[in-house]
Amino acid sequence: MTTSLGAPARRLGPRAVRRSGSGQRQAEARAGGLLALPAALYFLVFWVVPFASAVYLSFTSYDFAGTPEWTGLDNYRRMLDDPGFWNSATVTAVYTAASVIPSVVLGLAIAVPLSKPGRYNAFLRALVMIPAAMPLVATSLTWSAIFADRGLANALIGLVGVEPKPWLTDEGLALWALVIMTTWKHLGLFVIILTAGLQGLPLSVFEAAGIDGAGPLRMFYRITLPLLRRTLLFVVVIAVIGAMQSFVPAFLLTKGGPAGATEVLPLYMWATGFTFERMGYASAIAMVLLVAMLALSFTQFRVLRGGDDE
Repeated sequence: MTTSLGAPARRLGPRAVRRSGSGQRQAEARAGGLLALPAALYFLVFWVVPFASAVYLSFTSYDFAGTPEWTGLDNYRRMLDDPGFWNSATVTAVYTAASVIPSVVLGLAIAVPLSKPGRYNAFLRALVMIPAAMPLVATSLTWSAIFADRGLANALIGLVGVEPKPWLTDEGLALWALVIMTTWKHLGLFVIILTAGLQGLPLSVFEAAGIDGAGPLRMFYRITLPLLRRTLLFVVVIAVIGAMQSFVPAFLLTKGGPAGATEVLPLYMWATGFTFERMGYASAIAMVLLVAMLALSFTQFRVLRGGDDE
């Protein structure tokens, strides 16, 4: 075989081919590393370094004035006798349960009809996403006006003859006002996720169940829920983590009051660190909160995944 110039063409041997392929892979690896470098630096600077600093500070006494002083487990022992911490932990647990359960249940109840073919379902799915698309600060300020003495909430209950309520200043109502706002805020996102999960279920299974005489309720409990387990797991996990990390609503609507009734752990942690300048103790609270979120997430994976490990 000759080239167009008449010189004989050289054939590459197996070793040269392997060397060429190895060089190409190395070049691709270097290019991939360079492309990933900005993201890796961002993760290192804004995630790894702050996390490592928080872990270190949780074992120190630090008040911004000097250098951190190593105190070992003193901050963690202090939590055991801190009534403010236990109050905030209780408020966080109630707030999480009271906001996650109705959000997921209502989200599933709305997603079921929206997942089916319908003339206006696409419009309705876009409509329910509006609250989730709104900035959290704007949402909190809007609901602060709704729960005001002459706000929309009191106007609505006044239509049925109920006296106006001090929604944000009453110890028994303030936390539930935050729950209502949180449920309204996140419901649309859960509806969209669950709708997508429902639309991905195999129709053949439901058709076979219908031929066997299964009714809608039986198909929902025996087919829909088991097949939707992974989507439900995702929704519940992000809902619980989001509720346990919630800070903005309590900060803007109630400042943790009245009398600590809405002082969730993130707000208590912020006040401890930046108001009372006990950054070491605040970091220890952050570590406990992180461990609690990891433990709850692991438990949810164990419960909701069940024996489905495919």
